[in-house]
Amino acid sequence: MIIPSFKNSSVAPSRSGSSLFKKPEDRWPDGFTPSESIQAFKAPRVAAPTSPCSVQSTHAVGSASLTASALPGALGALYGSVLSVLSDSAQGAQQLQCLADRGRLSQATLQNLSELTQKPRAAGLDGAALTRETVAILSGPDQNIWQGNRFTCGATNVERQLAEDPERFTALVENLSGLQGKIYLTSGAPLSRVEGSQSDDGSGRNSTDRLIQSSLMAAAGAARGPYEVATDRFANDKDGGGLKIAEIAALTALTQSQPQVVIAYDSKSARATQELLSKLEPGETFQAAMTNWEGKDHMLLLQGCQDGQITYFDPADHAQHTIGMRDFLWKTQFLVLPQAIADRVQFGPESLHSRAEVPYQA
Repeated sequence: MIIPSFKNSSVAPSRSGSSLFKKPEDRWPDGFTPSESIQAFKAPRVAAPTSPCSVQSTHAVGSASLTASALPGALGALYGSVLSVLSDSAQGAQQLQCLADRGRLSQATLQNLSELTQKPRAAGLDGAALTRETVAILSGPDQNIWQGNRFTCGATNVERQLAEDPERFTALVENLSGLQGKIYLTSGAPLSRVEGSQSDDGSGRNSTDRLIQSSLMAAAGAARGPYEVATDRFANDKDGGGLKIAEIAALTALTQSQPQVVIAYDSKSARATQELLSKLEPGETFQAAMTNWEGKDHMLLLQGCQDGQITYFDPADHAQHTIGMRDFLWKTQFLVLPQAIADRVQFGPESLHSRAEVPYQA
């Protein structure tokens, strides 16, 4: 899929490979060369555990100890329909129940989950498997979202952010796996299934991760040609895997419908960054580009900072971790921040790497 705003923008392409950005007059040198990936992968440290409902949300209409018989009419039928798909697994039924107990199952979420098996899927995809995977992801996103052995950590972090909203996430899975394979984001941008993403590609990812990450990669890197799932490369850029930092910012703006800025982290921005970390609200997340992270350049999803400790999601081992702020910032090269969050502190113009506007209007 080629999204016009990525391909045909009137702004000249930046060094980082995106056509959506204007650099400031005092350009910050991009630490990642155009042919160098800022992605990394590694084998998971342990087998992925399933931690039911590890993330809470207020965006739902569930109730504690929800059962189909306790729900009125259509809502009970939807819950029962999804539960029947998970009935062969005590773990799956527990995950669904736990989502209900945490108030994360709205009628729209249940409808989307139900349609995964009630409506036909694209060739190569199984609705029941997608239902099990999606429920597992929503119940424990840190433990069940993974980039596998692909250079998709930036896209995987965006997937993790999308999993905060069960309605949006289930709509994404249902539409991308459907016969048409297309959905419009809240920003108005189209997102389409990538050819080849229905089949096992040897990455170790499940179908849900593979579908979503491939579509996000294709949207973000469309200026470099179609994304090829089998090779994890763009057609017109055979030497470079993964997304560039500006492309990740563009993708985040697209999926969150919020302008983004990329801040270069060094001694000039250190004080403002540390002040910003102290002002983060619960639930606010953003990506950080790390240099020499376990021997590779890599993208992590920062999930919070408290008492000098940073909590982050690592898409390469599908797990949440905690590390001292100084140790984390020591290897930080860039921050991809919503403009509204960045505006809480004063970053100097020399720290601004690039900006990403929302190219579509809902």
